[in-house]
Amino acid sequence: MTHPGLVPSLLAAALAAALPAAPAHAAPTKVWVAKGGADNASCGAVTAPCRTFQQAHDNIAAGGEIGVLTPGDYGPMNIFKSVGITNDGTGEAGFLMSGSSTGISIFGSPGMVVGLRGLVMDGGGLHQVGIGIGSANGGAVHIERCVVRNFADGITFGTSGHGRLFVSDTAVHGNGSDIVTAGIIVSANVPNAVADVVLNRVRLENNGNGLWIDLGSDAAGAAVHVLVRDSVVSGNAASGIVASGNGPTALAFVRSSSVVSNGAAGLFADGPGITIVASQVTVARNATGLSASNGGQVLSYANNEIDNNVGADGAPAGFFSPR
Repeated sequence: MTHPGLVPSLLAAALAAALPAAPAHAAPTKVWVAKGGADNASCGAVTAPCRTFQQAHDNIAAGGEIGVLTPGDYGPMNIFKSVGITNDGTGEAGFLMSGSSTGISIFGSPGMVVGLRGLVMDGGGLHQVGIGIGSANGGAVHIERCVVRNFADGITFGTSGHGRLFVSDTAVHGNGSDIVTAGIIVSANVPNAVADVVLNRVRLENNGNGLWIDLGSDAAGAAVHVLVRDSVVSGNAASGIVASGNGPTALAFVRSSSVVSNGAAGLFADGPGITIVASQVTVARNATGLSASNGGQVLSYANNEIDNNVGADGAPAGFFSPR
């Protein structure tokens, strides 16, 4: 099972020529947006804010921060440099998705760090990806207190080197409705790429799959490491958490979370080199509880609640003692 439209980003170098030329004056490190702002090459002061995140991004220095003054729609946007986008308490800062397939596209370059906080992205059921991330070596993306809903896929993450994704206190729901869509997709389809992902207090609800680790078959030496902690994965049409593919390796550690009422398996390891480990996890009311095939394995600590699934609860390949 390989996602047909998900290719890790190798576009940063190719797109470098498309970046706006650096202005003669020093770019600001803090830029503001407001619903009543106006886009131009000098906007961004608190007294003259920009109208869109894209213009603010183009005006700001690498490593700077974009702040939100008033509620409004400010996207979509493409990100090519380190930047933080922060909405703290001003009301909903959202994305107007007319005419665009992706809410935020992040084209990573080595060491690039992006932070997104307090944003609401709604695809209206018409668009492909809420946040599409291609991370280069040493890059990281931090997503905090956001809502991503009503896209074909909520968040997609691929890396061409060693990339990191951190998602916390975020709701990802209503994205897709079948086995080739998901709330969050993590891929390793480039040889020797390494993806490290932490999902903490994340709600993956009513998507196609909840979390899909898509490993493909032709990326020798690639690896994915995922930690899911204090999260809820529920009501997804397909599996709650699935890792699939027959090339790279994957280790998903799920702790102190609930994986319930999903339309297929709660935890599904499908392919050689794939291991899902569960500790203090409730797996209940799924079509099946634990499932493994094609050499994959699900391992369990003895402190899990794997019971009351619609079909078989499933047996782990092995047990650990509780910690």
